[in-house]
Amino acid sequence: MKSSMLTYTNQEIINQREKCIDPEKKYMKEATASEFDTFIGLLYIAGLNRSSCQCLKDLWRTDGTGVDIFRTTMSLQRFYFLQNCVRFDDKSTREERKKTDNMAHIRVLFDQFVVCCQKAYIPHEYMTIDEMLLAFRGRCGFRVYIPSKPAKYGIKIQALVDVKSFYTFNLEVYAGKQPTGPYAVSNKAFDVVERLVQPISQSNRYFTFDNWFTSHELMLHLLTNHRLTSTGTVRKNKRCIPNALLKTGKEPGSSLFCFQEDVTLVSYAPEKIKWS
Repeated sequence: MKSSMLTYTNQEIINQREKCIDPEKKYMKEATASEFDTFIGLLYIAGLNRSSCQCLKDLWRTDGTGVDIFRTTMSLQRFYFLQNCVRFDDKSTREERKKTDNMAHIRVLFDQFVVCCQKAYIPHEYMTIDEMLLAFRGRCGFRVYIPSKPAKYGIKIQALVDVKSFYTFNLEVYAGKQPTGPYAVSNKAFDVVERLVQPISQSNRYFTFDNWFTSHELMLHLLTNHRLTSTGTVRKNKRCIPNALLKTGKEPGSSLFCFQEDVTLVSYAPEKIKWS
C-alpha cells in the first residue's frame, strides 16, 4: 500500500515541478521510501499529540512551544509540499474510473486496507455495527451533514467493530448515489448489515445495533442465514411491535416481555428523572 502511495505521490511531484517556474527548488524533489515513512510517522505523532486541529506552524516553532521531533526530522516547507502531493491512485486513469465510482480516488487503497484489517485480527464474540462521521470540510461529492454529531460535516462510515477491543473489522464508506455499475449498491440498513457481516458469517457471534439498523426481519435473517444472534433498540412506530407493548401507564422500572420461538421483545418503563 505504501509503495503504491509513493509511486502516485512522486507522479504528482513531477507534475508540480513541471508547472513550477523554478523546478530545481530543494523541497520539490521526489520522495524516497524512507522519507515517505518519515512523513507518515510525523502524522502519527501529530495524532498522538492531539494536534489534528492545531496549526502546523505551531508544531515547528523554535520558541519552546513546538515539538522538537518535527523540526529536527523535516522542514515545514517540505512537509507542506508532501502533504499537498500525496495521492492514492493513478491520476491518468481517474476520470475513466469516476464514471462508475465516486470513490475512485481512493477505492483500491481503501479495499486493501479493509482486507488487511480482517487478516490481522480475530474478533471476539461480541460485535457491533454503527455509523461514524469522519470530520471533513474539504471538497467531496459525498460529504454529509449530521447535526447530532460533534463535527456535523464529514464522511459517513458504517463500521463493524469488536465490542471488547474497539477494533474495526469491516467498514464501508457512504459514497452517495453511485453511478450505474458495480458500486451502485443499496444504502438501506438491511443491505448495509448484510454486506458488513460477510467476513464473520456462520461464526455464532453476538451483535448489537441502534434503532436505525434494528428490525424484526433483519434479526431473523441474521439468525437463519448467518447464524448470528443480535440485540437492538426498536422505534415504537415499527409495525412488528404488538399494541400491548405500546400502552402507556406502566409502572416505572417495570418490563413487559413478548416471546416468539427465536425472538424476544421487551418494553421497559424507565424511572422518572428527579431534577434537583
